[in-house]
Parts: sequence; C-alpha cells; structure tokens
Amino acid sequence: MEQCMGYVLGIDVGTTGTKSALFSVNGGLIDIEYSSYPLTYPREGWAEQNPRDWWQALSKTTRAVVKRAGARNRVVSLSLSAQGGCLVLLDKNFSPVCNAVSWMDKRASDISDQLVQQISMSALYHTCGWPVMDSLNFPTIFWFRKNRSDLLKKVEYFASTIDYLNYLLTGRFAIDYTSLALTGFLQLSSRGYSDKTMNVAGITAHNLPEVVPSGEVIGRISATAASELGLSEHVEVVSGAHDRYCESIGAGGVTPGDCVLGAGTSWVLLAISDTLLFHKPGMDDRGFVRAIFPGLHPIKGRFGLMTVVPYGGNSLRWFRDVMRPGSSFEELNNDALAVKSGSEGLLCIPLSSSTSGKGSFLNIDNIHTIKHLTRAVFEGVVFVNRIHFDLFRQAGLSVEKLIMIGGGTKSSLWPHIVADVCNVPVELPRMHEAACSGAAVLAASGCNLISSIEEGSRCFRGESSQVEPLEKNVELYGERYVTFLHFLGRV
Repeated sequence: MEQCMGYVLGIDVGTTGTKSALFSVNGGLIDIEYSSYPLTYPREGWAEQNPRDWWQALSKTTRAVVKRAGARNRVVSLSLSAQGGCLVLLDKNFSPVCNAVSWMDKRASDISDQLVQQISMSALYHTCGWPVMDSLNFPTIFWFRKNRSDLLKKVEYFASTIDYLNYLLTGRFAIDYTSLALTGFLQLSSRGYSDKTMNVAGITAHNLPEVVPSGEVIGRISATAASELGLSEHVEVVSGAHDRYCESIGAGGVTPGDCVLGAGTSWVLLAISDTLLFHKPGMDDRGFVRAIFPGLHPIKGRFGLMTVVPYGGNSLRWFRDVMRPGSSFEELNNDALAVKSGSEGLLCIPLSSSTSGKGSFLNIDNIHTIKHLTRAVFEGVVFVNRIHFDLFRQAGLSVEKLIMIGGGTKSSLWPHIVADVCNVPVELPRMHEAACSGAAVLAASGCNLISSIEEGSRCFRGESSQVEPLEKNVELYGERYVTFLHFLGRV
C-alpha cells in the first residue's frame, strides 16, 4: 500500500547537521540519515558556516535514505525544516560571496544599539514579532554596510538558510513566513515586507526572496538537484518552515491551547493561538529573556507564540562539566531522583534568568549534598521555563496541553518536574524526529496526499505517553516558585 501511495521527505537543516527522513504518506518513518558540518569562529563573538555544507549534507542524506529504500520513483514531495536567523550573501548568480553568518553570531551587537535609536524596540517587535537582536539578518546586513561595503558591492540577494536551499532545489528564491520573521523584514499586519526595516538596511524587495506560505508548492525539483539527491524529476518541493514550527507540527501541537516544549540545549516553548498576541511588559529586554515572539503559523488563521530559555540543557551540561566531570546524564538523573522534590530548600538560579545574567545556588545548608545540587539544577531550569509559560497566560492564552520533545525527555525526571511546576499534563510523543516529521506533513499536505496539516500532524506524530501533575508536588513547587521569583525581583 505504501508503495502505491508514495513517500514524502522531511529534511531538517540544523545548526550542526542535517537529517533527511523518508516517510510513508500514512506517517510511518521508513528511514533517516544524518550528516554533520562545522561552525567556525573567526573572531570572538563571530560564528559562521559554509552554506555549501548545508547543500552537501542535504544531498548526501537524501541520497542515502532514497537509495536504501529503493524509493527513487516513489518520492512524491519534499519539504524543509530549517534553522532561522542565518544570513547568506549571494551574488547575481545566487552564489555565496562569503561564509554564512550564523544565528549564533554576535558581531552586530554594537550596530543593534544604533538601530534601537532609529527603530524603537517596541516598533520592530510589533512589526515582525522579534525585537532588535544581534543575530537577526536585519542588523547583520547593517553591520556589513558599515564595515564591509566593499563586499556588499558583489551582493545582489540577501538570503537565509531555507530560501537559499529552496533556490538550489527548484531555481525559485522562496521563503515562508515563519522563516522570514527572523530576518527582521516581515510586516506581520500585512503579511508582506516591512518598508521601514528595508529602508534602514538599504535594500528593496528585489534583494529578498519571494514569500511562499508553508505548505504551498514552490515548484518541481530541478533536473540538476534531482540528480544530486537521487530523485526523479517529478518531485514537488513544498514550502517548509522554521524548525520550531516544524517540530510543533510533528509533535502534534496544532490546536489553539497546545504548547510544545523543545527541551534541548536551549528550551523553546511554542504555543498555538487563534489570535496574534504580544507580551504585555515593557520592551526593554534585548534578548530572549521574558519575551513572547509571535508569528504566523503554517495553518491559516493560527499563530505561534514562541519563548526561549537559552540555558536549558546547557545548564545541566555546565553543571556536569564543572561539578561532576566524567558523570553521565543518566547518573545525574538518578542522583536527582534520590532527592526529595524541592531539593530540601536548595534553589538553583540558571544563567541568564536574573537581571545580572549570572547564575547561583541559594539557601545552601549543611544537609545538602552534591545530589541536592544536581536536583536543584533540574528544578531551576523548569522554574525559568515556568516564567515563560506564564507569559502565555498573561497575554491571554490558556495552555491546555504541554507536549515535551527533545533531549530533555530522555530524563525520567524532567517531564515530571515540568508537569508539577507548570501544573499541566505533559505528553511525550514516541516520534523523536519531530522537525523532520513536521516538514514531511507540509510536504504531504502541499501535494494533497493528506487533507490538512492537522490530519497529517495526528498521523505522523504516532503514539505518546502522558505524565500527570501530582497535587502535593504542585503545591510544594508553587511555594518554591514564589521564592524563586522573589530572588529575581519578579514579585
């Protein structure tokens, strides 16, 4: 049956590598392949990649899964999930003139200060859904204009990861709304380009990709790309989405009130709303802390509300490397399990959660051991996550379901702490390749192989388990959370 109905490809182009996954149109994962590539750091605060590495990894991984499955003539469509916020400078032939500037790059920090004077933080936030940030394409282009005007003479187009790859796949320079938002050039209200940010950057719409909404066909794969990927020339390329939106779709978060927690190096919450909501506090925050980033969801009439906890899994990794060198994450998890909920009064304040940006341990007593410190790190990360979770409620969105994915789900403890601290059931999908799965849903829906993105999300996410909050822990953590907020000056 799967041979008759065909296959779809969901390809996730990430920061450190690319995964290509082959799915049946019923949502069954057939095969997956991964290929890594490097980041380079030419100066302090700079982070770059060779954009050709993305294409080589995409070609290599796709060719591998298609060949193993003997699926060359059975792949109907493909779509991309991609990292956002990278800047690729292209000449008139769409060839890169230098390395891509990663979303991790901070070279434009001083430029960002100047841009705040020209476009207020609040104005940009309400224009594209993101405040002025060092890593957005907008300030980075401004940096090149100030510091490398010689290089810009060669540049005709300003791309990011997904539109550069869409061009290589089809010959059509196309981007979706979820990816466009991270360039700083999206006008949310009109679903077009922002004249104000383009004018400040000194570019026009000619220099930017055309917008093709997620889930719509960009075009048929080119003969050259088909040959490199081991595919037939009949494959349709469907407009994909930013990786966090693809993860949400792949994990089953598509209904208003759903929220997907990607618990990786950073922890990212993406909630689904039927209303465009902005966060209520003042816009004096320059980074990820305590802010909602609203965007246009691939499902028409819906919106995504994103928040980012930069030091999620990173907090535990730092603790292990500094305090528990040689320990496995499983050992950390088991030691934390041996300590009562609440760590007997010990609190961990993760990096970036306080106004100083510094982390700390509070209330250390002589009863506390290294195991208490370990559990406090697990709990501290979730307390910061709760601050972000509460932003949705403050903005007017009631979160009914929390779906947790990513490396944090490998811990038998973390999902329980999340459920207790946030007082909401936590679903744990068994599909571990949510970004690829979400991209495959877009590929299938774009070619009418399934009736809708919602249907595809239900089919492709597969089965899941659920963790319920425990009433006694909800009460305990509620008290600990108030103490946590008091220290941060939030109460």
